[in-house]
Amino acid sequence: MDIDPIEQIFEFERKFYVSQLPDVVQHAHHTLIIQGYVFAEDGYAIRVRVTVRDTAIDFSGFNPDVDRFGAFERRILAGLQGSLSGAWITVKSPPVSAQRYELDQQLDSAVAISILQRCPTIVIKNRHSVWLGEDGWEIDEFGGQNAGLVIAECERTGPVVNLTIPDFCETEVSSDPRFTNDYLSAQPWVGWGSAFRAELAAKGPYFEDL
Repeated sequence: MDIDPIEQIFEFERKFYVSQLPDVVQHAHHTLIIQGYVFAEDGYAIRVRVTVRDTAIDFSGFNPDVDRFGAFERRILAGLQGSLSGAWITVKSPPVSAQRYELDQQLDSAVAISILQRCPTIVIKNRHSVWLGEDGWEIDEFGGQNAGLVIAECERTGPVVNLTIPDFCETEVSSDPRFTNDYLSAQPWVGWGSAFRAELAAKGPYFEDL
């Protein structure tokens, strides 16, 4: 079996914290994403993801007093039988200087759903994809235990340098492990989001010089 050269299975991306969903998402392409982690430790992860294209759902039905340990996410997942547009299993390494090893393999949808229903940690989000200037951006609107968190990402085939950063990006979190999805699945935003906002207000924004 042929294996792609290593340089082709690294992702190069920069990530930014956004305090609220920007107006540009009104003109974006929308995808619902649900993903869980079979393994996640020290930035290494084995992830299973399912997607529904042309879909963004309302996360207001989440009840933090009832929907603990991924109950909300699994309830949404149970209603997606037959409507999925894709399913993958992915191996990831920790991000270093806005670069991360990532290897994807397509997965049977029924198998993916069965794995996700059993994953100890799970994440749900609406992904809004939009073209801004010369770059494609993905604006992730999280739900469930991570409701209220919005992250904007720009990904390229090589290092993301000389980037025009939109005004809605408040601070860069490319090298902050707390904003990886595997961390958010185990330590959701609901538990530390207020502390981060206070930290940002005290220290001010930060952007990497790449």
